[in-house]
Amino acid sequence: MKANKFILAIFIPALFLTAGCKECGTIQPEPPSPVTFYIVDQHGRNPFASAGTGYHPDSLRFTLENEPYTYLFSGRDEGLDNIVFETYPVIYDQSGVRMLLHYNKENTDTLDIAYTVTKSQCFTNYSYTSFRYNGKELQRHPVTGHLQLSLQQGSTLSNPTALL
Repeated sequence: MKANKFILAIFIPALFLTAGCKECGTIQPEPPSPVTFYIVDQHGRNPFASAGTGYHPDSLRFTLENEPYTYLFSGRDEGLDNIVFETYPVIYDQSGVRMLLHYNKENTDTLDIAYTVTKSQCFTNYSYTSFRYNGKELQRHPVTGHLQLSLQQGSTLSNPTALL
C-alpha cells in the first residue's frame, strides 16, 4: 500500500508537469520564402541574352552586410525569357538587410530587404515587408513572386552604410 501511494505521489505531479508543457514540434511556421528576381536593361530586355552587353549571369556577385555572400541560385523562366535568381538572405534580429549586387567592376546596385521578426516560445517567424532597389520601392509580381530589377548603366553604391 505504501508503494502504491509512493508511485501515485510521483506519477500525478509528473503527469501535471508534462501536461503543462507546450509542444512545439508540429506548429513551426514555414521558413521564409526565397527572394527571387530577374534583371532587365533600360529597354525591359534580358541583359544576359546577347554577348555584346558586357554582362554574364555567372559574373553577378552579392555581398550581404559587407560580407561576401554566395547563396545565389539561378534558373531560366521561359515565360519571362529571362534568368531568375533566387537567394535566401541571412536573417538577423534586425528589421532588414542590405544586399549589394555586383554586376561588374563598374556597376553595383543595392537591394534592401525589410522584414518583421516575430518571436514566440517555439519559433521565430520572418515575414518580408518591403523591397527597395537603389532606393526605389519594389513589389513582388502577384503571380510569380519575382522582383524585377532594372539594370542602371554605371550604377554605383552611393551610401554603403545606410539601411532601411
